[in-house]
Amino acid sequence: MRPPIARLGIHPLSKYRQACPQFKEPREIISFSYDETRQMRMDNHQLRYFYPPRIDPMPSLFAGFEQQICRDSTKNEHIDGLLNALAFARTKNEAVEQLNDTQADFVMYRGMLTRIFVTPFSLRDAWSMNIARVGATIYVEDNVTDEMIADRAGSSEQHRRLMYSGYKFETLCMVDEPPETLSREQLDEQIAKQAREVVNTHSEYCTVFCTQLGSHSIISGAEVDCIDRAKPHEFPNRSYRELKTSRCLDSEKARNSFERFKLLKFWAQSFIAGIPVVTVGFRDDEGRLKEVQDIRTQDMPRIVRGKPRMWEANVCMNFANQVLQFIKDNVADEGPDTQYRIEYSPEAAQVQIYSLGKRPSFLTAEYIKSLSN
Repeated sequence: MRPPIARLGIHPLSKYRQACPQFKEPREIISFSYDETRQMRMDNHQLRYFYPPRIDPMPSLFAGFEQQICRDSTKNEHIDGLLNALAFARTKNEAVEQLNDTQADFVMYRGMLTRIFVTPFSLRDAWSMNIARVGATIYVEDNVTDEMIADRAGSSEQHRRLMYSGYKFETLCMVDEPPETLSREQLDEQIAKQAREVVNTHSEYCTVFCTQLGSHSIISGAEVDCIDRAKPHEFPNRSYRELKTSRCLDSEKARNSFERFKLLKFWAQSFIAGIPVVTVGFRDDEGRLKEVQDIRTQDMPRIVRGKPRMWEANVCMNFANQVLQFIKDNVADEGPDTQYRIEYSPEAAQVQIYSLGKRPSFLTAEYIKSLSN
């Protein structure tokens, strides 16, 4: 690959210790589902409802591991789901103000924004993304390499069990209908059903939302684990909930590591999507669920404030704001088949942009067509 056309140094982090840039509350544009066979549906078919799991007796988060149904980790889905949802929203909405909701400076999944947000405090974690500019909008996707695909396929059984435990925890926390509409007997039936349910990682419910960081308007998409009640028409994100797992915090070292690394990612993911609560299931080494704790997203920065070697929310936000401006300033050539690559290199402690020239577009043909209609 050619030398980078632009470089952005990470250090010193003190330059990002300023007041937080403006961040607009995320507002949902549309939602969609992937069903049990990974077929995309423009509906809320896979939206599930939160109900606290029973931990007496302690359930095993490894139970059913051998029966799980896994999506193909070698298939690169690019940002097809996000683009298809936006194209659908454009055909559905004719009002000018609603059509404006589907246009922004940046379009990317939340995972890419999260990586940028956490970089100042995850300095060892390299990342790489592909970029294309079409008109005034910059599209960003994960740069999925053959090496990454091979790593996924060759992961150890222990790693796969830990990944599975997160999905299993989700099934134990969700019911198919709003809990407030169910009788005690119906709830008991739903809870028993969830305990027996085979984990299927094809299924997914996603929200597509617009927000703004500093002067940068953003459209993003994110998987949503569940919702607290019947989905409201306005700002449903305020009722969405994240579900996470962690090893039990049985020492000061374990708690410090949890707050320094996991809590950072929990905060970034939830803050970006405007999700107010993260429910964490704490398991022991045998996979037994021992404790469940709710942590409010807005409280996470306060939990770590003033502690040594911890992260700072304003540094994350200012750094992300700077990276988005860096992309705008250096991604000049437009066209769906004209690509750039942005990478964070831990060795260089820099974010670097490369020009890749003409490449097969990662934007779908249907989406490109929707732009001209």
